[in-house]
Amino acid sequence: MNIEQEDHILPIITRYLKDDVQEDERKFVKNWIAQSEINKNYFEEVEQLWKASEEIDDFDKINVNDEWDKFTSNTSSQKDIQTKENNRAFLKIAASIAVIIGLGAYFMNYFNADVTLIAQTGEENRFVLPDQSVVWLNEGSELTYKKDFEGKTRASQLKGEGFFEVAKNPEKPFVVSTNNTETKVLGTSFNLKTDTNTKETKLVLVTGKVQFTSDGNQEILLPGDKVTAKANGILLKKVNDNPNFISWKSKVLKFEDVVMSDVVKDIEQFYNVELVIENLQLKDCTLTSVFEDESLDDVLETLTILFDITHQKIGTNRILIKGGNCNS
Repeated sequence: MNIEQEDHILPIITRYLKDDVQEDERKFVKNWIAQSEINKNYFEEVEQLWKASEEIDDFDKINVNDEWDKFTSNTSSQKDIQTKENNRAFLKIAASIAVIIGLGAYFMNYFNADVTLIAQTGEENRFVLPDQSVVWLNEGSELTYKKDFEGKTRASQLKGEGFFEVAKNPEKPFVVSTNNTETKVLGTSFNLKTDTNTKETKLVLVTGKVQFTSDGNQEILLPGDKVTAKANGILLKKVNDNPNFISWKSKVLKFEDVVMSDVVKDIEQFYNVELVIENLQLKDCTLTSVFEDESLDDVLETLTILFDITHQKIGTNRILIKGGNCNS
């Protein structure tokens, strides 16, 4: 387990141990523990610290702030503690001392400020937020927010892709930050996607109204609008013409008289593969079809029947498409 993973999983584990989680979060922790022996051992270490802190006698007699100040003053001379690796070591030492002097609860609360939701492979990854908003996260995506949405806004940070159904609250806007963009809504539904490589962010609005900002540039979106924020902050707004923008959530790919060059792009994104079309004329053929929760093999078999193609796997996730014509 790397440092970043520990930073993300520790807050939800501590809330799990406090029995302060919703059912989907409880399921997430259990699935995470079952993924590997490393995860299981890490959970057990945290659990032992937690139990030890609860068993300390006369906890109420300890001045938590005084004891913590004494500990931090004794370690403040270690300038290299600012590095991430040393900081992790510092926090682990602090955890042990916290248990010894009765600061277990204080230590756990230190990590409780942020909650990070991490989407797992093969799961629905539907989460209900503290304000009763609902978010679906695409596999590998993460959403971080302050517990109970403390502050003047319902602020969160997204890595990856998510579909949001935001509960209305005119007094407290819902704000999602990602890359160099900010999405601000009062109550609406939208799909937000980030690309860590290109640093681009794409938003498609389904219902309601959204204020989308990037490096001082701003667009107001209405249902059906799509906006792309480039890495330099430039915004490109247009009407969304692709019904498959949310196929990762719906598990449905729908094509109505769509040219094969665009069909291939959606299939590649949905199944995380690369399709190489050998016959360039095939790219101009059009497809009308619906694939609902079907395997890649089933989709390829349909294309084989419709366009008289053959396909060959090259490596793990690359497929060569041979032959084919538009009149099959």
